[in-house]
Amino acid sequence: MTGVELFASELKSRGVQWISTLCGHGLNPLYAACRDAGIRLVDTRNEQAAAYMAECWGRLSRTVGVCAVSSGVAHANAMTGVVSAHFDGAPMLLITGAGAFRTTGMGHFQDLDQVALSKPVCKYAKVIDVPERIPQFVHEAFAAALGGRPGPVHLTFPLDIQEAIVNDPLISGNLIDDSVTRASELDEGLLSEVIALLQQSERPLIIAGSGAYYSGAEKALADFAASLSLPILVPIWDRGTVPDPIPQFMGVLGAASGGPKLLPEADLVIMIGAAFDYRVGYLQPPAVSSDCRILRLDSDATRLHAGVPADVPIQADPRRALEQLTRAVTDCGLSPFTAWLAEAQQRREDYRQSMMASARRDSGLHALDILAALREALSEEAIVVVDGGNIGQWFHQVYCDRYPGSYLTCGASAVVGFGIAGAFASKVGHPDRPVVLLSGDGSITFTIAELECAARQNVPFVVLLADDESWGIAELGHIKELGRAISSTLGPVRFDLVAQGFGCHGVRISHAREIAPALSEGLRSDKPTLIHVPIVGGIPGG
Repeated sequence: MTGVELFASELKSRGVQWISTLCGHGLNPLYAACRDAGIRLVDTRNEQAAAYMAECWGRLSRTVGVCAVSSGVAHANAMTGVVSAHFDGAPMLLITGAGAFRTTGMGHFQDLDQVALSKPVCKYAKVIDVPERIPQFVHEAFAAALGGRPGPVHLTFPLDIQEAIVNDPLISGNLIDDSVTRASELDEGLLSEVIALLQQSERPLIIAGSGAYYSGAEKALADFAASLSLPILVPIWDRGTVPDPIPQFMGVLGAASGGPKLLPEADLVIMIGAAFDYRVGYLQPPAVSSDCRILRLDSDATRLHAGVPADVPIQADPRRALEQLTRAVTDCGLSPFTAWLAEAQQRREDYRQSMMASARRDSGLHALDILAALREALSEEAIVVVDGGNIGQWFHQVYCDRYPGSYLTCGASAVVGFGIAGAFASKVGHPDRPVVLLSGDGSITFTIAELECAARQNVPFVVLLADDESWGIAELGHIKELGRAISSTLGPVRFDLVAQGFGCHGVRISHAREIAPALSEGLRSDKPTLIHVPIVGGIPGG
């Protein structure tokens, strides 16, 4: 077999069912091998979109999303999605074609050190230079992408290595299982330290980040919070670990539109797979009180010890550690923090009411009309992709009763423009689930041509487009700080007609009552539907 046939078989054995791609130099043998191996190729019009699809699928599925692009500038274009995966800790593999390995550095077509460009943001980046070692390269890449804190990896695949005949791979044996051995049981001394912190606390607060999601800790988190009546916050744009409404969930933390005052009042912050960053005020006053204690739980040692030292740091798999902690606090009979939870719930409700009252509803449609229709027409199994500043802030404030992993946001990179690719990937991976993209008018124009690719490849999803003809958050900030909007106002676009031009359904909304029926009809369609909703009003509290 050839090197590329061996490579495709290695991907197939790891459950890779589809690859997002844009054709070009260095990819033809890979395409043929994927076709023969039964791996679907989903084509795009921009390498940026192909990479977004892979990183979004990695975030949504907790498996390795895979994309393939051609060499040179194509690789640089794809790096946008790789950088986003780096910020979010999303497992993805970028495969980049290249000229022959034997002429690398001699100035062959699109000669570029793609590995050097990838290394600063990838957990693993290599040139496949020995065809007989292809199983080893694939194994190492997948193990790196999924191990510890997940993240992006890269393989440059030269044409002569792809086409080389491989009679006897150098590396043999079972290299398919890339799972990582989880930490052993927490010792009694560590459990005692945690219980002591809780016993000394009156207002403990859980901050559950993406690390909890990637460990599959949804149930363990809910059980631990319920056992002690602990309020939970999720840093905005982190992966959600609250699939069902629970009384302990208080919404998102670090939103530009604010939130209930809980973190400054806490006397114990329990960080579970969450980053030390601006969203938690770097765990420094005034974001937290000067005497606040910190417990950090993370599978990644580097992130565990970043920033402010924790009073109790625990390097462990979050799911397993939470299960042990729940048993420990139950066995010792620790009293739940019922009064503090009730106070937190009241603060959340008071803030939500003030936020809703701030909405300017004097004329025209508003983001709240879109969100009301979304709640009316959407089932709980739906995947919701959120791409945009203004509409994103409203979504996080209104949809505050739960935060499941099926909400796919921009991630910690705060990127805009990924949304169509995210919806595209979600529907390719989950063809039987409804998929809705909630987007702003600025965000959608980054990759709007991908609508044609989705329509042509029979991948239907619905775009709910909130159009305020501006970069909403930036414009509001300019007006407040500079007295007027500067380079943040956009012109009118008939997005419904643009969608029709790309082979999709396009609908323009005039009244709020039209949104939910249009959404329901779009979800029944066999091709993408864009629902264009002109709106007025700023971000919550703005």
